[in-house]
Amino acid sequence: MINTSRIRSLLILTIVACVSTAGASTAPPETTGNGLPLEVRTALVLLGGQLMIADKAYEYDRQLSDEIGPRLTGSANYVKATDWAVAEFTRLGLSNVHRESWEIPATWEPESVATARMIAPHEQRLHLESEGWSPSTPNGGVRGNVYYLKDANPDAVKADTPHIENSIVLIDRATLSTASARGTLADGLRMIGEEGARGLIFGVGSANNAVNMYGDTSSTGSIANLPAGNLGKEDTLLIERLLQEGPVEVEFSFRNRIREHVKVDNVVAEIPGREANGEYVLIGAHLDSWQPGTGAQDNGTGVATVLGVAQAIKAAGLTPRRTMRFVLFGGEEEGLLGSIHYVRDHIAELPKCAGDFIADTGADAPKGWYTFGREDEKQAIVALAPVLNSLGAGGTTDFGAYTLDTDEAPFLVKGVPSFALWAPMDKYFLIHHQPSDTFDNVNQRDLNLGVAVVGLTAYAFADMQTTLKHLSSTEVEEELKSLEVLSPYRNMEEHKLF
Repeated sequence: MINTSRIRSLLILTIVACVSTAGASTAPPETTGNGLPLEVRTALVLLGGQLMIADKAYEYDRQLSDEIGPRLTGSANYVKATDWAVAEFTRLGLSNVHRESWEIPATWEPESVATARMIAPHEQRLHLESEGWSPSTPNGGVRGNVYYLKDANPDAVKADTPHIENSIVLIDRATLSTASARGTLADGLRMIGEEGARGLIFGVGSANNAVNMYGDTSSTGSIANLPAGNLGKEDTLLIERLLQEGPVEVEFSFRNRIREHVKVDNVVAEIPGREANGEYVLIGAHLDSWQPGTGAQDNGTGVATVLGVAQAIKAAGLTPRRTMRFVLFGGEEEGLLGSIHYVRDHIAELPKCAGDFIADTGADAPKGWYTFGREDEKQAIVALAPVLNSLGAGGTTDFGAYTLDTDEAPFLVKGVPSFALWAPMDKYFLIHHQPSDTFDNVNQRDLNLGVAVVGLTAYAFADMQTTLKHLSSTEVEEELKSLEVLSPYRNMEEHKLF
């Protein structure tokens, strides 16, 4: 049962904190004691009520995940999701509602149920699904001895050619950690096929043999060069133990539907600002998902957040100083393709972007924002503390491991002030990319809190007089160096992933 009294209490705390601080201030009339403009704080109180009480986001997520279902990039379900989003933005009365198309090298959808079994040292069914963007297996499937690859770096793969040739190569999380840069990993995976492997198995599943879609066979939306499958955790551990005793032989089979050079849409809508200077803030999430579940948290909750914020601002009748642009990206799971294309297509206007705010961390109660090592971003969130702390979400973190993993990254590397919603990820990773990513695992109260944090923060940035600076390329590299992701970034840039 949803604790509605807790939600109302949080809202009351927010309003009391804002109003009491404003009333006690000795600052000039247009500001409060901590420097947050009074007109902004007043608007945030009004918006907070809409965000926390209207509760539309939970229904958006239900419609997206239950009624439309999984949304592989470019699939029929993905197209349905774009139609649904366009219709809802239009119904809400947003302006400039439109699609922006880009081309993916290929789309991919499973056409048959995958089958897999261990043949030796004994026969046993295995829990396996086709990896995303894998080609179909040949007629009759692939069969061979398993070779466990310890290192996925291209040089290591080349050195292992005698073992890789004619084998089915098994890699696990330990293997993947040896080539954590996406470009280097893509090179290593491609080389496994070039060195004559019959197939590839990702042993990255979770408990209860749940298959986890890894999604890095290709980082560009291209079809991989050999059949690849995802294997459950317990099956993977069994094979690894048996390999210590002697040879293990397996076979697997599946059919996939491949279409080349397909147009994919991002969905864009706006709430125009009251100042016609071209400045805007961007609130975004990715619309695509993997297919084992229904993508309710990855990233249905993010999509619901974007729509929920738009709905609340329109319902509150607010017009911010800057335009608020709402974008639903495609192709995130295949390498941030939709947001990368968006940034490329809008490069001339990026200097006008006062900040991008991305929701892609599930539906656990938020803690605040990833601020990616920028002190000015951190201080901007501190200015919102009277509001965000009432929601338990006034914190910031510089944790850098996810810096290049979701749709703020293309903006961040171009110097735009960038934020990603910070929420605990422990529960999220238990269902992420798995069959259990379904609507029944979404907590309504916690989702509402995330929507409120995104809406209040983005609106404040849209309505305040000042903006944060855009970083130069040199400053961006210093930022990424402080986050310990400069080398992965350079690797990805070299492979033209950015």
